[in-house]
Parts: sequence; structure tokens; C-alpha cells
Amino acid sequence: MRSHLSAVVVLVCCLPAARALAHGVVGQRTFIEPFITEDVTPKNEFVIGRPEWDHSRDGKSLALGFGLEKKISDRFSLTFDSEWDDVRPKAHDEPRETGFNNLGITGKYAFYVNPAHEAITSVALEATAPTGTTDVGAERDWSFKPFFLYGKGAGDLPRSLKYLRPLAVQGDAGFEVSIDHDRTTTCVHNITIQYSIPYLQASVRDLGLRWPFNSLLPVAEFNFEHGVNGADAGQSHITTTPGIVYMDRWVEVGVAGRFPLNSTAHQELDWGIIGVVDLFIDDLLPWTRWQPFGGMRPPTPPAFGGGT
Repeated sequence: MRSHLSAVVVLVCCLPAARALAHGVVGQRTFIEPFITEDVTPKNEFVIGRPEWDHSRDGKSLALGFGLEKKISDRFSLTFDSEWDDVRPKAHDEPRETGFNNLGITGKYAFYVNPAHEAITSVALEATAPTGTTDVGAERDWSFKPFFLYGKGAGDLPRSLKYLRPLAVQGDAGFEVSIDHDRTTTCVHNITIQYSIPYLQASVRDLGLRWPFNSLLPVAEFNFEHGVNGADAGQSHITTTPGIVYMDRWVEVGVAGRFPLNSTAHQELDWGIIGVVDLFIDDLLPWTRWQPFGGMRPPTPPAFGGGT
């Protein structure tokens, strides 16, 4: 049985890709690393900072997230991420708590890639190991989140709608389940809508914009959580995360606000600010393009092009 499983793993990892998915490139489209939504594309990247400041009626919190994603094959990657938290309750009799949260381990496989239509779909499994301190809210038991991811660029729209071609959407949907049966099972769905100024310049109309404006992407995320069972069963938390991203061949830097869209979410969040600093290590450190399945891969292909 174990040998059969190993053969399946090797077969999956060695499936040929329609095109190497170098830091989010699918055809002429480059998908960003979103703020909350899971990125649909396997890639080599090092998120050196994902700071988030949240303000609520109960106090303030600061999270400094970080993570490393490494491609094992053209279509499969492993991600390790965590965060350091600083929780400051509003009540004076409650102490300030600091410490690391749990470790997340995610395997992601892109099973469908269509460069001509700038489309990609993936499946992933995230496991959260109880390595953090409970003082900052880290759970004491393992949890698992199987989820489906999708991304689609609008580059195949007709000429009459050419100014909508820079639009793209990506999202994830899945269930977060803990081995602790007292915890709520949550259905999570995140959607990111982005408009690429680089794509507009290269594929629709050159507006003559200069750096850094020619590398900006306005972004809007919508984040949904719904309790399926447990203490929060039937409750939905809906937030929005609008922001702006700068992205070039080597780095992505972005900042966004976080705001509640329903009363349940407002009970936990008044407002927040989140950022991301993401290094595309396959171009910064060429040796990281080596993969256990596939060996050394070529440099990142150009993106944002296409016909008008």
C-alpha cells in the first residue's frame, strides 16, 4: 500500500505543466500574493513581512506574519508560515500578551492551467500545528483546512471591453476543521479582485505612466467566514480588504485596510491595516529555481503582455 502511495505522489509531482508557474505567471497574467486570500499559484517566494494592526472594542492587536513557499515541482509547492502576536486588551485589569502563534503547513497543487485564457485552479491542504502560545490565542490542537483555489484573468474579453482586460479574480473556499470537537467548524471563502496597471500598459493601451505608477494594482478583497457547527454555528463574519499593491519582477509590496461588513464581524473588528512584503526568490536567488521533481527551472517568463 505504501509503495502504491509513493508511486502516486511521484506521478502527481512529475505531471508536465503547460507553463512553469514562476511567481504567479499564467500566460500573460501575473496573479498577486493577496492580503488574506490564499494565492492560487504555486511559486517560490519569501514573505518577509505581513504586518496587521487590528482595532476592536476589546482592544488592539499586532500580528507580524512571515512565510516561505517552495516549489517541489512545476505544479506543487509547500508553504511554512507563522506569526508573532502582540495582544493588548482594552480592560486595564487584563495583561498584555505576546508570543508566536501556531505553525501552518500547506501543500498546494495546480491541477488545471490554461495560459491562453489566463486561468488556473488548484487544491490545497493546510495543517496547523499547535506550536504557539495559548496566551495570544493559539489553539492547542491540530486543525486542517482542505480548500479549492481559482484564478482567472479577463484578457480574453472582446476588444469592445478591452479596458476590462486588466481585471482578474482569484479566490479560495474550504472548511477549517479541528481535531478538538469543541471548536467551531468554519466554512471560509475569500475573493480577490485586482486591476493590473502593468497589464493595461502592455496589453491594452500605453498611458505613458512612469515608475512606480506603472507597477501598481488596485485590489479589493471580500472575506467570508461561516460557522457550520460548534459555538459559532450559524454566525457569519464578513469583512472587506481594499488596498494597493506594487509588484515588479523581484518584489511585491502592498497595504490595505480591513473593515467589517456585518454586525457579527463588527463585534471583533472596528478597523484594521494589513501589509505584505513578498520577495520573489526565484529571480533574486536563481538557485532556488531548483526543484526535486524537474531540476533547475528556467528564469521567469515575461508577463503583462498580449495582443490588443
